[in-house]
Amino acid sequence: MAAQTSYSINQGVALAGQLYALAPHDIVSRKVETVAGIEFGVAVSRGTDKNTQCVLGAADFIGITVRDVAREGSASGDIKYAETETAGVLRNGYLWVTCPSGATAGAAVKCNSSTGVIDAGTAGAGETQLDGAVWDTTTAAGEVGVIRLNSLQVTAGS
Repeated sequence: MAAQTSYSINQGVALAGQLYALAPHDIVSRKVETVAGIEFGVAVSRGTDKNTQCVLGAADFIGITVRDVAREGSASGDIKYAETETAGVLRNGYLWVTCPSGATAGAAVKCNSSTGVIDAGTAGAGETQLDGAVWDTTTAAGEVGVIRLNSLQVTAGS
C-alpha cells in the first residue's frame, strides 16, 4: 500500500458522506443489499429485511449513507459499501453531500428515487422530496455542501 508523501495547498473542504459539526447525530447500521454497492452520501431505503438491510434509492427512505473513514479503495479506486457490508446510515444530523446542480442555504433537498443521488430543489417525476432536510450551506454545482436532516418524512415527486 502506497503512502501519500505530498499534499496540495488546495485540498477539498470535505468528502461526501462525512459528518459535519459537533452536534448530535442519529446513525444506524444496515446491511447493504444492493449488488453494485452503495456510495457515501446518498439516500437509502429499507431492504428485503426491513429491520436490518438497506438498498439504494428512496422507495422507503431511512436515511443517507455515512462515509467510513477506515475503508480502503478497491483495485479500481472505488470507495463504497459493497454488497453484504454494514453501512452507517444517518437518520438525523448534519452531513456533507455532493450537490449536482448547486444549492443556496435554506434550499429544499430532493433525491433521485432510484439512484439516491441528492440534489437541491423541488422533486419532479422519478424524484423524492426529503421534507425533513434542508441545505445548510450555499454550495456550487458539483461540490460538497452540508445538509441538515431533521426527520425521515418524504414526498414523492410529480
